Amino acid sequence: MTTVTATAIKTVLDFGADATGKNDSSQAFIDAAAASNVTTVIVPPGDYVIAKTVDLQYKNLSGPGRLRENQNGGRARIRPGSALAGAMFIKQGPLVENLFITGQKESDGKKAFDAYGYNSVFRNIHFSNIQYAIYVKEIVVNFTMEDCVFIQVGYGLYCEDSKNSYSTTGRFLRNEFNNCGNAFVFRRQINGSTFQDNIFEFLSGDALLASHIYDCNFTGNWWEKRRTTGAAPEVPLVAPADETDDESGYPAIRSTSYQQIMNCFAAGNKVTWGWRNVFSSLLHDARMGGVSAHGGAMVVRSASGRAVRITPDSIVQQADKWAYLPPLVIEACKNSAGSAKGIVMRTKGGPLTLEDNENVAFSDAITIGKGDGLYERYSLTRNAAGVPTVGLTGVSEMMIGGKLVKLTTGMPQHFLWRQDALSRGLACFTTNQVTTEGTIKLVTEYLLDNPIIQVTVEDRGIHFDGLKHLGSYVNASKTRRQCTGFELYFVDANGKPKTPTAFSMQMLTLNPSVLTS
Repeated sequence: MTTVTATAIKTVLDFGADATGKNDSSQAFIDAAAASNVTTVIVPPGDYVIAKTVDLQYKNLSGPGRLRENQNGGRARIRPGSALAGAMFIKQGPLVENLFITGQKESDGKKAFDAYGYNSVFRNIHFSNIQYAIYVKEIVVNFTMEDCVFIQVGYGLYCEDSKNSYSTTGRFLRNEFNNCGNAFVFRRQINGSTFQDNIFEFLSGDALLASHIYDCNFTGNWWEKRRTTGAAPEVPLVAPADETDDESGYPAIRSTSYQQIMNCFAAGNKVTWGWRNVFSSLLHDARMGGVSAHGGAMVVRSASGRAVRITPDSIVQQADKWAYLPPLVIEACKNSAGSAKGIVMRTKGGPLTLEDNENVAFSDAITIGKGDGLYERYSLTRNAAGVPTVGLTGVSEMMIGGKLVKLTTGMPQHFLWRQDALSRGLACFTTNQVTTEGTIKLVTEYLLDNPIIQVTVEDRGIHFDGLKHLGSYVNASKTRRQCTGFELYFVDANGKPKTPTAFSMQMLTLNPSVLTS
């Protein structure tokens, strides 16, 4: 039978640490980290001075808890000695938690942790009056900071990125930065990381700064107030006009490379009192590229000054003045086989309106793309009163039997009238009849503007003898005629009315439009 002997858990006091803060405890921490029977360097309540760098040898560091700053007796307070030349701690283990670390002032040149940036967790730590709380020489990967408080700290987290790479998969949760210089600073890129429920209040520098900010999530964070003392911001502070002003103030997140905040997501963030809200701004130059949900709108931004804003009542494409604005495309979804299911526009009984503004009208037409460079075009027109309407004249090109064929849509230009069933292009006429011998009445569902017609009779000996405009209107200056159709007159060689067997007609009209009641 094997007997297991319980071993008492050792703390830094067992290695000679002074919990009164009168003497340097560095060696005790160093010896505890070097001990083979210690996996976590445990710091009981007390006051400890670190006057030379402690190599934790990748061991955990844990205290009794983080109490409020004015509480004594139950916390482990660690502070740098005046002789400390480097960081207080290097090569920490996977977990550092439950400590109170304080220096002399925000710009004292001291570092609490020269931290190992891979698979590390900093939890429930109070940092105050120190220049660098957590300094990472290389990059952070699978790195977590949660439930920490930073008061009068120059940098909460500073990532040097000495290998010129980029940081990824960081989780920065429920941290508070109050009366500080900077919260999170990455000298190069931060990718694929989450910033959630953090508070940035009364900062003079950046809440988040990196050269590139890609594929990150910003959820439930709070930005409030700015200060003009301490670490100076690199962008001049501009006071907002009011709490709804998104265009002045210091940017809530910032990239040092132009327009390199891309493919991010933001929702539920509050940005106010001196901060610029990069998530909700109506301008898109150097703002957050990605998706943000703010103020009842879903905004999808590119990294080039463009966005689509979706609200409960509208879908609007936006762009800064200098940015290219392509057509807004709404496309039917496709399954994995590539088959489209179509788009259904359902009004539930209400009107379906294609709205045209008098001052900002369509450029000239509605075009329906047919693929392979083919299209169907509906021209913009104006009626006699000058009101813009959508005309129904168009030309569609199709491939039929391997040949490119032009088909007319709405009001064609060419007609073939015959007394037998071989007429062509007459579907646009609501009335097509021989009223008397030699008189043919053609009435359209369109209002024809300044129509010009040319008639060619196929029958030998029968001639076109003029026309009468039906429903005709001529403006006061006699420069514009509109009508709804024609009576065409034909005669034989003797001048007597005679209906031809067939005739062709070409009609040009400036603006055919739908008749209105």
